[in-house]
Amino acid sequence: MSAPPPPASLQDRLRRLRLDPAALPIAVAGVVLVGAVAWLIARPLPAPTPPANPLAAEVAELRAQLQQVAGLDRRLAALEGTTARIAGLEALPPRIAALEGLTQRVTGLEARPPVDLAPLRDQAAEAERRAAALEEKLAGVERIARDTAARPAIDPTQLAARGAVEALSQRLDRLSDRTETSIRQDEARAAAAATRIEALAREAAARDTALEQAQAQASQRIGATEAALAGRIAALDPRLAALEQTIATRTATLEQAIAARAAAAEAQAARLVALEGAAQRLAALEGRAGRMATIDALRATLEAGRPLGGALAGLRDAPEALTRFATAAPPTESALRLAFEDAARAGRAASEPAREGAGVLDSAVSRLSGLVTVRRGEDVLWGDAAAAEIERARRALEAGDLEGTIQRLARLSAPAKEAMRGWISQAEALVAARAALRTLAAG
Repeated sequence: MSAPPPPASLQDRLRRLRLDPAALPIAVAGVVLVGAVAWLIARPLPAPTPPANPLAAEVAELRAQLQQVAGLDRRLAALEGTTARIAGLEALPPRIAALEGLTQRVTGLEARPPVDLAPLRDQAAEAERRAAALEEKLAGVERIARDTAARPAIDPTQLAARGAVEALSQRLDRLSDRTETSIRQDEARAAAAATRIEALAREAAARDTALEQAQAQASQRIGATEAALAGRIAALDPRLAALEQTIATRTATLEQAIAARAAAAEAQAARLVALEGAAQRLAALEGRAGRMATIDALRATLEAGRPLGGALAGLRDAPEALTRFATAAPPTESALRLAFEDAARAGRAASEPAREGAGVLDSAVSRLSGLVTVRRGEDVLWGDAAAAEIERARRALEAGDLEGTIQRLARLSAPAKEAMRGWISQAEALVAARAALRTLAAG
C-alpha cells in the first residue's frame, strides 16, 4: 500500500487559489463593457420628438394655392354658361385630390409614434445590476485572496485539521469556478444586449432614412405639383382675361341689342296705343254704324207704315214717340194725303155758320163768301178764312212739308180743328216720330 502523498504546502495552496493570468484582463474587459452598458443606459436619451417638418410652410403655401385654384374653379364654373373652351379643367379636381392624399400620407408619417426603447432600457438596467453584483463578488474574492496572501506563514502543525483546509480549498475552487461562469454569462448577456441595441439603432436609423427619403419624395412631388399648378394657373390667366374680354364685349353687344329692342318696344307700345285709340274709334264708329243702321231700319219701317217692334229691339232707351208704334202701325205721309180731303171737308163744314133762321140775304151772302174770297197777302179780307187755311195746308202737304201743314191747320178755328183732330193727331205723331229719328241720328 503506497504512502499517502504529503500534504500540500501553503504556497501551493495559494498558487492554486490564484486566478489564471488571462482571467484578469477578461474581468477588466467585462467590467469596462458593463460600465459602457451602464453609461449607455444611464445616459438620458433625447426625448423622441417628431422630426422637424420642413414642409409645413410649403404645405401651407400649397393649401393657399389650392384655395386660389378653388377660387379659379368657382370663376370658371361661373363662366361655363358662356363658353365651353375650359372643359379641360375637369381633370384638375382628381389631381388636387391626389395631392390631398399625399398630404395625408405625410401627416401620417409625421404622426407615427417613435420607437419604444423602454424594454431595452429595462434589460440594460438589469444587466447593469447583475454586472454590479458580479463586480462586488469579484471584489470580495480579491479581498479574500489579498487577505490570505497578507497573512503570515503558518506552521502546518498549528493548523486545524487537514480536512478543514482541504474543504476550504475546495470551496475556494468552487467559488472561483462559479465566478468565472457568472462572468462568462454576464459577458454573453452584455454582448447580446449590445448586439440588440446595435440592431435597434440600425433599425431606427433605417426608419429615419426611410422617413427622410419619403419626405424628400414628398417634397419633390409637392414641388412638381406646385410647378404644374403654377403653370396651369399662369396658362389660365390669359384665358380668363380673354373670357372676361369676350364676356364684356358680348355684354356690351347685348346691352345695345336690349336698348334697341327697348326702343322698338316703346315704338310698338306707341303704335299699340294708337291702334287701341283707332280700335276704340272703330268700335265707336261700328256702334254708330249699327245705330245708324237701326235708325235707317226704323225710318224705313216708319215710312212703310209697319209696326216698329222688330226694329226697336236693337235700340236702347227708345223715345216714346217711337215706342208708341211698337205694335201699332204708324201713319204714312201718303195715307195722310189721301185722308186730307175728307178731313178738310169736315173742317170747312165745321167752320161754316148755322143757316137756320137766317134770311134770304144772309144765306146768299154766306154762300157767296164761300165761293169768293178776298185776301191781302196771307190775310183774308172777305170770304171763308177756314177754306183759305185748309187750302194752304193742302199745298204744303203736296210739297211734302208736313210740319208746315200742321202749322197751317193750327190757325183754324176751334170747331174746324176739332173736326180735323184725328188727321192732325196722326200727322203730329208722324212728325214726332221723324223728329225722334233725327235726334237719335244726331246723337
